[in-house]
Amino acid sequence: MAYEIGEDGLLDFSGCANDEEKLDQCCEYFIENLSDVEVIAFDGKLVRGFTEFSFNHIVSGSSNKYDTALDHDINFVEKRAVRLPLIAKVLKGELKSRVYRMSHRRGKKTNMRRVLTVIEVEHQYYVVVLDEVKDIYKIRTAFPATKSYYEQRIRGQGTNAGTWG
Repeated sequence: MAYEIGEDGLLDFSGCANDEEKLDQCCEYFIENLSDVEVIAFDGKLVRGFTEFSFNHIVSGSSNKYDTALDHDINFVEKRAVRLPLIAKVLKGELKSRVYRMSHRRGKKTNMRRVLTVIEVEHQYYVVVLDEVKDIYKIRTAFPATKSYYEQRIRGQGTNAGTWG
């Protein structure tokens, strides 16, 4: 089944009978637009890591969002999956997004930085998370967020690094 993009620029699942068909559309879109192409971010850095793992993390969810140590146990979350086309647009600067940098601790070291691009469309937030590794980015995940999550976690702890797009 070929994917369809709606007028809003998001995946259109109206022709799908079940979650499996929706997931097939997402997979088709991901392969055609993200995993088999070279994505260059708005600031000129190459974005890598569009793998099966990142795809699964982007379209799935967790029943316990408060425990980040747990893996995603819900295979398909439509409100995450429908926004898949936003990722490349945000990275390429086709959609205006606010960029925040956050330190990410691994044990006792703070050696990895997270770059979060946040877009706001009609008071709804969407976050694309990248790991900055030397001169490239590695896609981590992407998810819809609430205003309180944005205010507390991103704006409250991150350093505003400007805008893309």
